[in-house]
Amino acid sequence: MLEGIELGLFALTTAIYGIAWGWHLRGWRHGSAAQTRVAVRILWVGWLLHVTFLGLRWVRADHVPMLSAYEFVTFFAMLVIGVFLLFAMKERNQALGVFLLPVGLGLMIYAAFMPKAVEPELQIFNSLLLKSHILITLLGYAAWAVTFAASVSYLYLERTKRGEPGMFDRMAYRAAFFAFAFLTLGIITGALWGERVFGQLWFWDPKETWSFITWLIFLAYLHARYTLDWRGRRAAILAIVGFAALVFTYVGVDFLLPQIHGTR
Repeated sequence: MLEGIELGLFALTTAIYGIAWGWHLRGWRHGSAAQTRVAVRILWVGWLLHVTFLGLRWVRADHVPMLSAYEFVTFFAMLVIGVFLLFAMKERNQALGVFLLPVGLGLMIYAAFMPKAVEPELQIFNSLLLKSHILITLLGYAAWAVTFAASVSYLYLERTKRGEPGMFDRMAYRAAFFAFAFLTLGIITGALWGERVFGQLWFWDPKETWSFITWLIFLAYLHARYTLDWRGRRAAILAIVGFAALVFTYVGVDFLLPQIHGTR
């Protein structure tokens, strides 16, 4: 029975996210703050349902719902939508939702095609260090999703002259600091867990290698902004490249390259 409720909540959450994004997009196109506020309220309903179905998943699986591929993606989507809701408290950030909400919605649609069966938690995964590694990495991904969406917002507003793009340039920069810090901690905790379980800090398997490449791109972004004074278009393009590397690290590597980090 709980499984049916969980799947029903998943489908309902995804549908509500789609409705909220459509309503948000409509409000933004028409310059209607009232429609945008309605979209945010709809999104809050979807997000609370999202938290509820992940809670049910936790009860059914008897472990934190972040270990399987389905759990990882849906948890990531929850963080992305949650981060946007924090930014949505300021109406002038409404353009951010046009480009950030599709990230969360896309993750949910991607998760819809994944195996959803609950699997027992293997002993090697029963580790606070591993769970900390996953959560910290997800927070880094969510922060970089904000950098990505803010960068796309900047490029769009710069081209269309519809608003002030500078605030999104600054938002992207601030979010990038959090993303870099979390991903750095994620790499360190992942290496420590690998040393504890496998007796080796680093394997240079594809997932680890691409995580390191993504980290270097994040570092290059911050270095270019701080040292070379990159702003605006160049910084935005590099941020989008970094997000593409992040997506490949999680999605592309799983499909194209054999690795230790197998998707369960």
